Amino acid sequence: MLRRIIGGHSVMAAQLRHLADASPLPNITLRILPLAAGYPTGDQIDPFVVLQFGPDSRGEPVEPTIVYAEGFTSDMYSEELGTVERYTQAYRDIQRASMDETGSRTLLRETAREYQRE
Repeated sequence: MLRRIIGGHSVMAAQLRHLADASPLPNITLRILPLAAGYPTGDQIDPFVVLQFGPDSRGEPVEPTIVYAEGFTSDMYSEELGTVERYTQAYRDIQRASMDETGSRTLLRETAREYQRE
C-alpha cells in the first residue's frame, strides 16, 4: 500500500520516513511484500496475526498459540491446531517472498523522496 495516497503527498512522505526510521529498533521487524511476489499463499488472504506466548517458570507455554484474523464482516480467533498450523505456514510463505529488512527500509526511503518531490 505504499502507492495508495492517504492524506496527501507530504503526509505519505512523513509516514514512510517514520517507518524507515523506526525499523532498526530491536522490537520492530519491517519487511515489504513486493507486488511482483503475487500471492505467496496461493490466494489473497485477510490480515492476520499469530500470537505466541512465552513459557512460564517451568518452561510450559503460558497460553496456547492463537490466530487472530480480520474479516470483512467479522473477526476470528482460533487455537485449533490445524488452523494455527495453516496460518503459521502462510506467515512463513509471505516472509520468504518479502524483501529483507535493509531492502524494505531502502524502498521506504526512496518512496518517501518521490512523494516529497510531488
